[in-house]
Amino acid sequence: MEQFYADCYERFTDLHKEIKSAIEGLSTEALDWVPAGNANSITVLITHLTAAEKFWAADIATGQTSDRVRAEEFEAAKLTEGQLVSMLDETLQSLQEAFERLSLADLHTMRQSTQHDMTVTSGWAILHALEHAAQHVGHIQLTVQLWEE
Repeated sequence: MEQFYADCYERFTDLHKEIKSAIEGLSTEALDWVPAGNANSITVLITHLTAAEKFWAADIATGQTSDRVRAEEFEAAKLTEGQLVSMLDETLQSLQEAFERLSLADLHTMRQSTQHDMTVTSGWAILHALEHAAQHVGHIQLTVQLWEE
């Protein structure tokens, strides 16, 4: 794996560790709790975050088709801590496999996201996934803090 991709993978791994630490020991009730009317539960945030990572950093970045149904991510509920940790681990495995297939030249390759009606480079897709994940890690951490209050 090229060093750039190894660095990206390390950042995704670190973000997933932060999520695992934040949700450790939480009940399904806590994971499904919604802190405000239009906010999302931790379960929804993790389901959405992992699906988005796979979509952008694996599928789009490598030029693969995706069967992602984004709307379904926001219906997730009743998942245990263990199930969410498994989702995080499976996503990292998908990212590792994708990053092992990419060269540095691929960063400049234009990719089409028909779901978003946009064309981006593979590099943009990976960086977008990383930025998006970091944002939702903060949401998860804040939601845990609010739950514990």
